[in-house]
Amino acid sequence: MNRAMKNQRGFSLLEVLVAFAILGVSLGVLLQVFATGLRNAGMADDYTRATLYAESILVAYGRETPLGEGVREGPINDRFSWRGTVSAYAEDMPDPEKTRMQAYRVSVEVFWRGLMQTRSVMLETVRLAPLEPPGGR
Repeated sequence: MNRAMKNQRGFSLLEVLVAFAILGVSLGVLLQVFATGLRNAGMADDYTRATLYAESILVAYGRETPLGEGVREGPINDRFSWRGTVSAYAEDMPDPEKTRMQAYRVSVEVFWRGLMQTRSVMLETVRLAPLEPPGGR
């Protein structure tokens, strides 16, 4: 009988426990990787939406909204809000009186509440607008 037990092959209790421990750690790591990936995918979606909103608002300045110095802001929907700033731009620009054009720096920031903090995307551009003739229109 002793000889029959020696010829039997199988796993000892220690080997089974070690295998389960390795399996448990591996599954924990895999679940953490998947959770991080899902969180990052959601954050990337938020940044993509915010960038599209900011581009749309930026395009509206000078077309749908007249260019003029100041700050405008408002909600986009229940999650995103925006703030637009227009200021005169004169760096390395020719004299506006000669060109009859005024340059403006237009910046749009879209912000939203993230999981732990407020996140935002800011886009800027320079737009030209014709100078009004002396005495107005």
